[in-house]
Amino acid sequence: MNKPTFYEQVGIVIPGAVFLVGVLFYFPALNTLLAKDGVTLGQFGIFLLLSYAAGHLIAAVGNLLENVLWQPFGGMPTDWVTQTGDISLLSSQQRDAVEAKVRTRFGIAVDKLRGIERKAWFPISRQIYADVNKNGKPDRIDTFNGNYGLNRGLSAACITLACVAATRSDWSVALGLVVLAVIFAYRAYRFGVHYGREMYLQFLVLTDAEAKKPSGEKAGQET
Repeated sequence: MNKPTFYEQVGIVIPGAVFLVGVLFYFPALNTLLAKDGVTLGQFGIFLLLSYAAGHLIAAVGNLLENVLWQPFGGMPTDWVTQTGDISLLSSQQRDAVEAKVRTRFGIAVDKLRGIERKAWFPISRQIYADVNKNGKPDRIDTFNGNYGLNRGLSAACITLACVAATRSDWSVALGLVVLAVIFAYRAYRFGVHYGREMYLQFLVLTDAEAKKPSGEKAGQET
């Protein structure tokens, strides 16, 4: 079994664990998962497995939240380069450079980056990330992505727990959880913007020499 990725650790397990702990307060019968006098190694392992499973359920809620979060901004930050007006993600010159680099590096005939449909741009943006991941330095991108997933998951967990609290008429707790969900959603927005900007900046600094290096050699490695 492969080691869980950074995204899975912080974007799936942690929100799932937060959700499970919140549920335990409202369903005491589930407290048998945890011992009163401490947690055994076996119980901790079971809790992690349940957190991972619950984290994927919360991620489904997060996907719905994601659509609501980015819709007013014209899509996710990686799609902003397709907007016709000015954007805060990149300068006009940087957008022109991305457009030119997509043509020369991938051989994709992109007539004009501005105004291209988001559905058409999505696979190209994924190819840009794959190129950076193979030939560039994706560490900062993956860190931003992991923190984006974490805050999106925590926001979704808070919203889900707020619904549970509302069914128990615990309105003060429900309101507090909604406030926390908004804060986490804002943090997700911030990290999402950082992710999009960093991905394109790392793509722009890739050189043709890096693209021609053998697959076993990392680009930019000092010798």
